[in-house]
Amino acid sequence: MLPDHLFGPLDLDAALERAYDRGEEKAAWELLADALMDPRARGDRRIPAYVVELIDDYTLDGWEQDTLDLLHDLIGVEPELTGPLRTPMAELHGQLGDSATALRLLRTRRAELARLPEDERDEEFYPAAAMIAGPFDPGFAADLLDEGLRLALDLGRPPATVRYLDLLRRRFGGPGPLSDRVEAHVTAEPAAPKPTQPVIEKKPTVRLPYVPGDDLRALEARFRKADLETRVAVVRLPDDAPVSEEERLTLVARTDPDGDVAWPPGRNDSCWCGSDRKYKKCCGSPV
Repeated sequence: MLPDHLFGPLDLDAALERAYDRGEEKAAWELLADALMDPRARGDRRIPAYVVELIDDYTLDGWEQDTLDLLHDLIGVEPELTGPLRTPMAELHGQLGDSATALRLLRTRRAELARLPEDERDEEFYPAAAMIAGPFDPGFAADLLDEGLRLALDLGRPPATVRYLDLLRRRFGGPGPLSDRVEAHVTAEPAAPKPTQPVIEKKPTVRLPYVPGDDLRALEARFRKADLETRVAVVRLPDDAPVSEEERLTLVARTDPDGDVAWPPGRNDSCWCGSDRKYKKCCGSPV
């Protein structure tokens, strides 16, 4: 008995990824080609997107003519794809070095779109066509981007889209005739609010005295308890410091805070007690 999943619909994207991950580029190309030519795919709006994937992901060097032949066959069974497929076919002709055919296809597609209302035109055509035409005819590429910019401005596209088209336009000859409109459109974009850091109230610092010879364990416990609510700084006092706590605190208040030692120190820092050993090997040791 065959497993049930063999009778379900094909997950084309997953199948392509499995084939490509195994290094079977030709198998992936053939799988996608068969799917595009399958009679059940007629009228599927995703076909142009899959054609782009076929060219960008699965058409390796030397296979460009095979893909062109497939696209001609696809137009033969689905003539309404003639216009949308002119751009990918122009890309393939450009890769084969046939600049004349590539430019002719792009000019034909441009004229087809010009006959449509602005809001029905394929806006992605203009930057894509400019990248194809650029190496062969930079002037034509600049004209395409001017037209794409005009369309984006007229339709009120986001400033990021306009900025991207303008950057491409400058690549093919500098700022174009729409540069003033572009600048006005981009600068009209409301500035993004600057992120603000929350104000965190700092804990007060308590300066605690330390005299060499004090009970280090008791002091460590005291420091830890104080640090629950405050920041602690250890103040080293001289050997002959007063004995009483009140006198020590008075001496701490008179001591320059620049000599304070932040507590707790890092595990690999020198210990606060002045032993010249690392904290983890001295007062910070659990033993």
